[in-house]
Amino acid sequence: MSALDNLLAESLSTMIMQKLGKKTIQKIEKRLQERYGITIGESIRDFQKMDSTLREFFGPGADEMEKDFLNNFISVGKSKREKPWLTIEDQKLARLILESFGDSSKKAILDASLKQPNVIMDILDICIIPKSSGYKVVGELIDAGLLAEKGFSTTKDGKKVNKYVALFENVKIELIGEKVIIHVQINEDFLKESYLIKVMQEI
Repeated sequence: MSALDNLLAESLSTMIMQKLGKKTIQKIEKRLQERYGITIGESIRDFQKMDSTLREFFGPGADEMEKDFLNNFISVGKSKREKPWLTIEDQKLARLILESFGDSSKKAILDASLKQPNVIMDILDICIIPKSSGYKVVGELIDAGLLAEKGFSTTKDGKKVNKYVALFENVKIELIGEKVIIHVQINEDFLKESYLIKVMQEI
């Protein structure tokens, strides 16, 4: 599962629930259980399964539906000169990102994880953050989806330790009244892995 798709999953799930209504959602969820043994929430994190099920119900009309779902809270800019910017307008997700970058410890950890994946201990050493509190902060960033697993390191005794890297390479925060709009450039590997971005670029 793509780290970016995981970050967007909750917002997209909420949007789909609002747009389709209770009866349609029940039918789709029943079909997802029959075909894959998963819930709607789980299918959002593996969107190919949701995509396939929507097409079974709505045929070619699924294209417009998915476009509507996605465009209600994110959009992807197009530029030949630089990596595309992803604009996030879902307020719950935008505020989560704003609060994370507004926290000095979280911002330091994300900044230290921009260029290359590192094990948690090395990230905390770079940031000069005490390990006693640092592991908790890193855990919160991982749970939020802003710090993603990317490869591993092998210790001297042969144990594998996960490495982590920031999901975003660049972040711009825009405030319009009380509305928060976040513009981000995604780590290229995560961008290529995202099925949701692929859907947005194709429809």
